[in-house]
Amino acid sequence: MQILSFADDTSSGETMGNFFGQVLELTHNHGTENDDDYKLFNGNEDNRKGFGHVGFLVDDVYKACDALRPMGYGFKKEPDGGSMKGLAFAFDPDGYWVEIVPRGGLDFGDKRKV
Repeated sequence: MQILSFADDTSSGETMGNFFGQVLELTHNHGTENDDDYKLFNGNEDNRKGFGHVGFLVDDVYKACDALRPMGYGFKKEPDGGSMKGLAFAFDPDGYWVEIVPRGGLDFGDKRKV
């Protein structure tokens, strides 16, 4: 994956619109760190659903969660919580959901129709 920042020199004509494949855009709202009235809406609040979450593939969901747990932000869903075992949703510092998915996917026991 190639990473291009809008702050980078784009004199070559390369822009985010020219990329194919996976792109994850991370932004920072400059100036908000000094604005006492700034409120972050993460898209997961009641009556403000929208963004949802990002997900990351990991080799071991349980080990990944063990590494995240000491950070203290908590989980929307632990790996063995709910009906879908083996995946998790952690919170980031701003309350966004971060899905932790096993590389290769989940085995739901479904039989493939041929």
